[in-house]
Amino acid sequence: MKKTPSMRGKLREIYFSDHSVVFYLVLALVMAYVSVRQLDMLQALGLFLLGWLIYLPEEYFSHVLVFHGPMPKSPALYRLLYRLHLGHHDKPRRIDLLFTPMWYTLPSLVLNVWLFFLVTRDVHQSAALVSGLIVGYLMFEWWHLLVHSPHQPGRILRYVRRQHMGHHHWNEKRWYIISPPAVVLDRIFGTGGSVQQSPKSLDPMTSGLAADDERLVRARTYYRDASDWKEDESAIWQVNQHSSLP
Repeated sequence: MKKTPSMRGKLREIYFSDHSVVFYLVLALVMAYVSVRQLDMLQALGLFLLGWLIYLPEEYFSHVLVFHGPMPKSPALYRLLYRLHLGHHDKPRRIDLLFTPMWYTLPSLVLNVWLFFLVTRDVHQSAALVSGLIVGYLMFEWWHLLVHSPHQPGRILRYVRRQHMGHHHWNEKRWYIISPPAVVLDRIFGTGGSVQQSPKSLDPMTSGLAADDERLVRARTYYRDASDWKEDESAIWQVNQHSSLP
């Protein structure tokens, strides 16, 4: 009898099915190798951790300023933002809309590489910083997948899940952070707090757009066929049809 895959195994399958995850994992390993070719292990590890710490505010501010920045009036520009992030709000169970596209992450990485080298003037130190930054991003994507899955996490991720569901279903302008070490940023910048005691926005799933708004309708139509199952859900979640997914 064929064994039914476990939820954790299915989550790993989902995670590594995204080509950008594999690409960045290999790149992070290459950068780590380049760094230890010249740096001692302690220095490389310190710079790696610094790169990871640098990623955390980048996660917050990219979510605030770009993903939920000014709403494009152009349907074509809105369609890009829909794929970048707003489509994930609209269809949170669509795997093809969950992961951040490489046309955004790769230029962002190049900019970080340039800034790191501008500061350090050293290829190996920059490589250590880059490897930490990439690992921070990969951890974000994994945690993001977990909080949207039926997987029952530990206490910390359960807290993140409650806050993130508030971001999706209560107010899209609050609770931006996924990476647990950075949840303090929501408190520092006034975008955290209790979900039930915070003001509710007009429609967090569409970021305030009406259901018949031309931009939203055209974006939904454009990405409809990208789903491998239903318009609102990816086939991979059939592994656990009786579970409640966020």
